[in-house]
Amino acid sequence: MRTVDLSGDNRGPLTVHLRPVTGADEWLVSSAEPAVVLVLLGRLVVNTDLAALTVSQVDRLLAAVYDMLYGDRAECQVRCKACREGYEFTLSLSTIIAAQDAAWIGPPAADGTWTLSDGRRLRAPKLGDLEAAKQQPEALFARLVVAGDPTTRPELVTEFLDRAAPLLSFDLSAPCPHCGSEEIVYFDLSRYLSQRLAGERVLMLREIHLIASRYGWSHSEIMQLSRDDRRGYAGLIGAERASGLGQRAG
Repeated sequence: MRTVDLSGDNRGPLTVHLRPVTGADEWLVSSAEPAVVLVLLGRLVVNTDLAALTVSQVDRLLAAVYDMLYGDRAECQVRCKACREGYEFTLSLSTIIAAQDAAWIGPPAADGTWTLSDGRRLRAPKLGDLEAAKQQPEALFARLVVAGDPTTRPELVTEFLDRAAPLLSFDLSAPCPHCGSEEIVYFDLSRYLSQRLAGERVLMLREIHLIASRYGWSHSEIMQLSRDDRRGYAGLIGAERASGLGQRAG
């Protein structure tokens, strides 16, 4: 069980518990669509309603899920627009989160809002706000600015929320090591996580096959194993087979 402290983004103490990821959870992520990992996250949180959290808090939970599965670092692949060469760079999620926390402007008032320098009051977006904005993008600020004119200086609202309720989706500079061209890359943790999980389905099938062949367990029984246990069993079976082949070859 992983415990995630979200107090920094909330008006009071808030901790969320995440249960271990099982094969049944992983199997849900069949495509690289960010919405799929929200379904996964909804299964993993214990006694927590994602709809009640801000998008910033949801992103922090996704970062915790990513760390449970892969660790802190995200390996990103880019193709330079100038020279067309491919290259890789690494992000540390904990470093990014620490930088966001250092720039945080503080908690909202008791009603969940902050007050801008021009007197307007606004709140952080929730998942429902983003869903509604898909249909009416121009209505997002109207939902978030609860007092004052939402159409005035929208960039001020955006800049404020970037510090008050930061997201793990952003543009970053990733210079090309081949030609030195300055590349601006968009990173979205929810999409990146869904891509990684969706890309492991063939490996997961192999692990299921190894365990079923060795122990005779059913597909549903294997899918209820935690990811760590499934990979542990598959690794032991693979090592046994490799050892047996080595002995026969000798």
